Order: sequence, then structure tokens, then C-alpha cells
Amino acid sequence: MVTSNDIANQALQLMGGNQPPVTGLAPTFDNSTAGIALQKLYAPCVATIAKQFEWPFVRSTVNLSLSGNTAPPPWTVEYVYPASAVEVWQLIPGTVLDANNPLPQNWSIGNSLVNGTQTKVIQTTIANAKAVVNNNPSENTWDVLFREAVVRLLASELSVALAGKPETSKLYLESGGVFTNLAETRDG
Repeated sequence: MVTSNDIANQALQLMGGNQPPVTGLAPTFDNSTAGIALQKLYAPCVATIAKQFEWPFVRSTVNLSLSGNTAPPPWTVEYVYPASAVEVWQLIPGTVLDANNPLPQNWSIGNSLVNGTQTKVIQTTIANAKAVVNNNPSENTWDVLFREAVVRLLASELSVALAGKPETSKLYLESGGVFTNLAETRDG
């Protein structure tokens, strides 16, 4: 079973400099210098890689919750952006008439006051909508190229955060591009 601790320590090893391993899991790594950096860097690095492509293994369908607001024209319905979503890819109606020929749906992401708090929302004309989202699944489900891209980006970020090594960061960013290019050729 792969955990965030495995990913973090692999990035530390790739970074070099004989960094000691960290303990704990994201977002509560230990209080070592590397652990504190990982508390801040781990989730954004994963989200960045997750948003680069529509990786099939991160796909999930969720029901949307109404915001309680009247949607601004031309929209008729407003939903709260799903908290578990890194990114919403598409909306689908609650009932699909032809599963083999789904029609594209119009929608927009915005922000609105929901119960007095500024909140990310989805505006559309689809009643009872569901969203196809990237839901940031656990590390144990990650594709190997996705994992390698996260490790390399994390190593790059840690190189600057822990050792102030911009040349190391540049090297890992460039080598990370190789894995990004490989990911573009994967079967989807």
C-alpha cells in the first residue's frame, strides 16, 4: 500500500543531500524542517499534477448540492462546488436519455455568497445535475506516471524550500517534463 509518506520520502531521496526521512502522513507530516515544508507543499503539488491532464484513475461522479441562491441569468440553477473536487470536468443531468450519445451541457464556475460566506459555485440550467470530477484519490490508486510526476515536482519544490538549490529545482522541473510528455501518450 502506497501512502503520502512514501511519496514524500521518495521526493526527499530524489532531492539529494542526505535528507532524513519524514514521518506522518499528509497533511500532518512530522515537525522536522522537511516535514513542515511538506505540510505546505505536498497537497498543492498533487493538485497541480492532477490538473494537468484528465487522468482516468481520478475520475468520479458526484451529486451536486444546491447553493440556495437564485442563479444569475442566463443560468437557472446554482450548485456549491464539490468540496472533494480538485477540478470539475463536466456536468451531466440526473437522467441521461441516451447513455451512448450524451449531449454536452453548458455551465460556468463562479463565486457567490452562500449563507454569508463567499463560496465557489457552479451555475447551469441543469436540474438535479451530477458532476464528473477529479476527486484526488489516495496514493494507493495513482498511475505510475502520475506518481513519478508528483515525486519530481515535489523534489523540485523541496530543493528550493530546504536547500535553496535552484539548479537542482531546474533539473527536476526539466526531467519532470519527460514524464509529462509520456503521460500525454498514455491510453485514456
